[in-house]
Amino acid sequence: MRTLLRLCTVVALACAPVFAPAPALAAGGPQVLVVSTGNEEQEVADYAVERLHMEARRWNFTLIEGTPEDLEHLGAYDVVMFLNTGGDFLDEAQQESVETFVKQGGGLIATNTAIESEPDWTWFHESLSATALPRAETATEEAVNFNSGSQVTEGLDEELKLTERWYFFDPEPAQPGSTLLAQLGSGDAVAWVNEELPVFYASPGGEGKTWGDRDFLQLIRQAIWWGAGEDAAMVQNSDDAAPAWPYTLTFVLFVVAVAGGGSIAVWRLDKAESEREAAAA
Repeated sequence: MRTLLRLCTVVALACAPVFAPAPALAAGGPQVLVVSTGNEEQEVADYAVERLHMEARRWNFTLIEGTPEDLEHLGAYDVVMFLNTGGDFLDEAQQESVETFVKQGGGLIATNTAIESEPDWTWFHESLSATALPRAETATEEAVNFNSGSQVTEGLDEELKLTERWYFFDPEPAQPGSTLLAQLGSGDAVAWVNEELPVFYASPGGEGKTWGDRDFLQLIRQAIWWGAGEDAAMVQNSDDAAPAWPYTLTFVLFVVAVAGGGSIAVWRLDKAESEREAAAA
């Protein structure tokens, strides 16, 4: 019994760092309000927000999940994100608040179905500079090519393959009013920014797997940084950086090593105590 208690203590101490609560917010950096009201797939939206929280901790910005009501008071934020929003989810006052926020320099990031949100909100759709045609009925894998020369696409040199129900646009992003950042092999637009306002749009994001793609997340976080008006390069938070090799395997090996060493130590202690008790008897 004594051996078992000691062994449990060793394992508990080994596991303690893993279950310690991690900070929910990054220190400093842009403050980002994300709204996903009206999305078509709640599981996808939830997973996207989860991944963005991880990006926020690693790359020193703060992500706050909000509702349309939070859009009425944007003084504390640097960026508003419409993550796969849909339908008429804003009232007139909330629309005016977002419009004023962007005109005063706040960033607006929109993904996937957000381009179909608020069909009667003229300012929003003029800022996006494009009109979406109905999405494809089925998801297909397509290659996405990035254009260099933008802070948003810096470091994204390789071709990215994503499986999505793709949007096509007519009209496409107006030029020179917009800067195209990414396109399909066919040349159809995938992501772009408004050249006069800090507004960014990316058509992918309707599939959960897309939000797990490292390059797509890099595109989004760099768009957030750009939308917040940050000129300095993004620096990864070393305290929350991803480990060099798979976390689960690292954790298992760590526990096995500590538990194994602890077991040997406990066995030796019990053996010594048994010998002392035998000698005393």
